[in-house]
Amino acid sequence: MEKKEVDKEVKVQKSSFYLFLFNRIKEGKTPSSISKEYQIPKQKLQYYLNQLKKGGFIEKVGYKSWKVKVKEFSLGTRPTTNLHALQINIPILSGEIKGSDWEVKEELRNWTPKYKTLDILGGLTIKNNNNKSISIFAHSRDLKELKEIDALSYDIVNFALEWFKRDFNVTLDLFNAEVKSLHIATQDKVSEDMQKQGDRFELDLQKKAEKVFPKDKIDGKAWIDGSPFTFTAETNDKEWKRAYLSMPFMMEEIAKATHYIALNYASHVKLVEKASKVMEKLDKRLSQTKLTEFL
Repeated sequence: MEKKEVDKEVKVQKSSFYLFLFNRIKEGKTPSSISKEYQIPKQKLQYYLNQLKKGGFIEKVGYKSWKVKVKEFSLGTRPTTNLHALQINIPILSGEIKGSDWEVKEELRNWTPKYKTLDILGGLTIKNNNNKSISIFAHSRDLKELKEIDALSYDIVNFALEWFKRDFNVTLDLFNAEVKSLHIATQDKVSEDMQKQGDRFELDLQKKAEKVFPKDKIDGKAWIDGSPFTFTAETNDKEWKRAYLSMPFMMEEIAKATHYIALNYASHVKLVEKASKVMEKLDKRLSQTKLTEFL
């Protein structure tokens, strides 16, 4: 084996041992138990522990006791996700919304939009669009899971359908309800210093955002801005947000896969080399064999 190949194999073996040791510390094993269980010299073990410590992967928590140091990824392993904006439009099939307690916020040329705020479902603001449709704006709130968005959206539509029929004798077109705006914001405290005040970066996802209602047709986008958090990764696409939130855990899976590959690299190389030699011998034998032997 050439020197370059030897150096490469040694490097792989070192990487493999680092990953092995890191995983044992992560399991809560002490250096002495690792040394005893896997028959690794304590001096060698200490050297690798020190290297992992220098790299910021582990830290000492007591006498001969270590733990994995949880690093804050840029994406955040436990970020705060906020439903920053949710607007649902529902056409009016019949009836007229009447009421003196609706608030006027702006005057338009042909009509005057009127608003009503309700405390139900975490806070809603309803806008009357000239008795042709209504827009419902959900108030901002933190989310535990993204599936809460779908559940909330359907709860809002079902509430509106019943409330408008009961209090205004207005029939809403439930089957043509449509999400017009959706902002899902994730806090990223590690990256706060990366953004200057007023900066906004936007990415066209080149796709339609994942639907809540069948009629939805929002162009998928993701962007970074300073609201509602100092540094916010925001999107209108639940698919993109799921990928964003799961990325730290995907990185962990990649590390596990890398560990497996590193552990088995040497044996796989030997197997491939052996198979290659067998094939070379077979090719040589076939080339020397006369065609008539097979007839």
